[in-house]
Amino acid sequence: MASFMRRVAAANHVSDTDLRELLGVRMLKRTPITVLIEPLSIVTGFEESVLCLALPEFGPGPVTNEPGHFGRPLTQRKRSLERPACRRCVHAAGIQGPVNRWTTHEQNVCLRHRLWIGEGCTEADDQVDISVLPSTIKAQRHHRNLIARHGRRWVRDAFSGARTAFIGLVENHSADPFGILTEAQSHLRDVRGKAASPSMTLAILFHPQIVSLTGLLAHVEWIRKTRQSGHIGWLAEQVTRRYVLGGYAPEETDPLVQWVKDHLLHHRFVAAYGYKFYDVFFPEETVRLPPPPRGLAKP
Repeated sequence: MASFMRRVAAANHVSDTDLRELLGVRMLKRTPITVLIEPLSIVTGFEESVLCLALPEFGPGPVTNEPGHFGRPLTQRKRSLERPACRRCVHAAGIQGPVNRWTTHEQNVCLRHRLWIGEGCTEADDQVDISVLPSTIKAQRHHRNLIARHGRRWVRDAFSGARTAFIGLVENHSADPFGILTEAQSHLRDVRGKAASPSMTLAILFHPQIVSLTGLLAHVEWIRKTRQSGHIGWLAEQVTRRYVLGGYAPEETDPLVQWVKDHLLHHRFVAAYGYKFYDVFFPEETVRLPPPPRGLAKP
């Protein structure tokens, strides 16, 4: 909101202080956000309904299913992200100052300018040119397709888990013997020529694998297979087959297994089917009796 107010002031050739006075914004006492909708509509020339869609501060609160609001970020939610807008998009619009925007979880790459604008970017100058990584750019399109296929909320949760699990697996089981991360950092640089941080390099370099794992976790097939077999062998097999992590063998303490445990508990999967955690993840410890055939009485 502060950056938006500065741009409105600059467009009208007035100072920030003068604009606040015109809008009735009190510095010593917080002005309710809803009071600003009408005066901002008059100053900017946009209808109030348009401002409510453009600025999440004016959104409908926790409700996200109202027309036009579904899938948009909400400032009241902890999962809402505030990040700088693509610096090249900002320059193309003739805006000189910094622009921050409320964004959703999947907006990690500007496809128009091939810039990484996601995790790790706290300033516009932090954004990294990823033209050398076409697979990361392709993964951005894949991510949007997953949302269209499975729904934003489901994919959002799966992406968070996939990113945490995959980065955890890489950090725990890979010492980077071939210097892949070091080589990547020499090519991934921000506008100042500074190499991307190790955490940002991991997020950029392995974005395709993280999105692929997101698609796997967002699909209900792995839950169905787990219910049928009593273990996560099918999920582990798909992690390898889909080139997410070669030769993946689940262990009790690895991040992916921990995420699956939390997921099943959260959705009361275990309670619904009467499984114990160790029965699901380690079938060699206990063996569930198969259900009796239909039409036959239980012994």
